Amino acid sequence: MTSETRAGKAPATSGACPHCGARDVEGEEGCNSLFREVVGREFSRPELFRLHRLTVDAYSLQHPDQYMKSAKSAAAHLAGMCWAMEGEDDPTVSIALSRFLDGTPKVNRPEPVPPAGFRGDMTILDVLSAPDSAEHIRRVKEWARLAWESWAEHHSQARVWVEEAKAKARSKKGHR
Repeated sequence: MTSETRAGKAPATSGACPHCGARDVEGEEGCNSLFREVVGREFSRPELFRLHRLTVDAYSLQHPDQYMKSAKSAAAHLAGMCWAMEGEDDPTVSIALSRFLDGTPKVNRPEPVPPAGFRGDMTILDVLSAPDSAEHIRRVKEWARLAWESWAEHHSQARVWVEEAKAKARSKKGHR
């Protein structure tokens, strides 16, 4: 898929999503509707469900004004994406991240947020148009990688959060 055929970035028009730049989606509401459609597909197919967290994090990184308003939600999506992109395939890290963010962790919302149009060259449209499960999986992984790269300025903070979550989980185990 080339950048010319990719739904990715689009100039600001009334039909484009103002957050990710997806073209001809009837703006923010239309983009959210497409996201829900992709999520529905992932919930209905077991082979796709394992990517659900990655899909949510990628979409959130491209739509931070909607899904990363608070420091905790920003930390959840950035740390989750960090774990998915850089970490070992350890399902306990996701649980550790959730527990770390419960309560009152000391986290700040990362600033500056990458500007709209510079949050990765793929969008939810690229995933939605996947003809089969194998291609859906490939596209979600590529989309997530591109969204993650767009937040490069905040990778070190995301790594700190992942390590803090792991440390908190280890300390809880030692107190049992």
